[in-house]
Amino acid sequence: MRRTDMIEEGTVVYYLDEDLVHSGRVTDVTPVSGGFTFSIGSYGACEGPYVIASGQIGKTVFFTEKEAKDRLGL
Repeated sequence: MRRTDMIEEGTVVYYLDEDLVHSGRVTDVTPVSGGFTFSIGSYGACEGPYVIASGQIGKTVFFTEKEAKDRLGL
């Protein structure tokens, strides 16, 4: 999958939160102008899952654990 393609629901991604790497499955993919938004099942607060813009892929959300760890310098 190219990073500019819309991600598929159920895809496992790795995300950064408070200098730690976590993983979760993509949910609620929604096309928007210039990309898409999505949530990660294990990432959110009491209000519910956070909505993440596709532009965060490669910055705070990654397709491999190695990419996420490299971003943190681990």
